[in-house]
Amino acid sequence: MSESERLRIALNRHFVDSGEKERLMGLLRTRLAETGWNDDLYAYCRDTVRTEKLENITLDELSKKASDYGRTTVNDNIKKELLLQIKKFLDTAFD
Repeated sequence: MSESERLRIALNRHFVDSGEKERLMGLLRTRLAETGWNDDLYAYCRDTVRTEKLENITLDELSKKASDYGRTTVNDNIKKELLLQIKKFLDTAFD
């Protein structure tokens, strides 16, 4: 195992063990709910099932479409906020 791989594993362990990962996941859930992203994704899935007809779409296909749609519709401000929080964590982890 390379040195960079060991460092990545140790950093990931610290990220989880420190509770930072769970805190950021909670922040993400809150921000997505505040912007109505959850409702938008639900409506997208509902409309997709209606358009494609339930008999013509598999759960895997719907999941793929919803994942692609969901990733592209996350507000840029949310992405920036989380990235800033991750950078702060990394700065303190290497001090």
